[in-house]
Amino acid sequence: MTTYVIREKYFGYNDEVFYASGNRIASIFEQKEKAEATYKQLEINGARDFPLYEVESLFDADEALLKKLDDFVFSRLGDHIYKDGEVSRDTLPENLSDEDTFEFIQLANMQKFQLVQFECEAKFYALWSVKQQKWVEEHDEFFAGLAYADQPEQLKTNVRSIFADYDYDDIELKGSFEDLSEQPVLLQALIKNNKALKYNNKSQTLIIMQGWEEEGLYAVNPLLKQPLFEIKEISLDEIQTIEKELAKQYSYDEDEWGAEDEGGEDFDAEALELIQELAEELELSDEQRAELFEEIKKES
Repeated sequence: MTTYVIREKYFGYNDEVFYASGNRIASIFEQKEKAEATYKQLEINGARDFPLYEVESLFDADEALLKKLDDFVFSRLGDHIYKDGEVSRDTLPENLSDEDTFEFIQLANMQKFQLVQFECEAKFYALWSVKQQKWVEEHDEFFAGLAYADQPEQLKTNVRSIFADYDYDDIELKGSFEDLSEQPVLLQALIKNNKALKYNNKSQTLIIMQGWEEEGLYAVNPLLKQPLFEIKEISLDEIQTIEKELAKQYSYDEDEWGAEDEGGEDFDAEALELIQELAEELELSDEQRAELFEEIKKES
């Protein structure tokens, strides 16, 4: 049975841009059409949450992409979002159609959600701290979340979080090459060719340098007799349980996230699913569906 999972990004602000500080599971579907329709409407609803000049992907974009995006909006509305070398300080124009808004999101790489499809059982992978004997959590001032992904290799950059187990300092492992690894020759070769790794022959100490973040740690971990981390399968139920506990522990309200000060609240995934079902029962066109969303939002 195919399963569809929508993950929602949470954002922090660093005085320049809104950046993705974490994510959580927003909704789970068994029907492709409902999953895709809900995902699409969530993206469209969230496209105008931030001024364009504070969107991270646009802040980092080169001039060629910004001109391409400006041409796209101008061709639809006759308005500019990039002028005199500066990105607009307004949000995406409200009169841009839903279809064009969704296309702009893809072109600008400014997605707030991720739709993941699993052909059989839904399967995620999470980072496990061997020292702490628990799943790795990632924290910043705006969000606390679990380090997990739908593909193991996607967790490479998250490996840097393991340094928290060592007070964000270099990791030092005592022992000869034979003590540390079942493949001592490979370990020696890796240390020689990796700037993030050092070995002190006098004290027989392997040093994994924190300053290089995940590079040395990710490379050397498979060669260690006693790995510092594991990437293991984790169930959807366990992820959702942990995410709810983190939400309570760090006092961010899932139901209020994304609410606007004016003009009502954006719909969450569950509400969108119910509205999509109503629209299907009424056999509404895309234009009629958009009008329905706007009317319900005004009443909320």
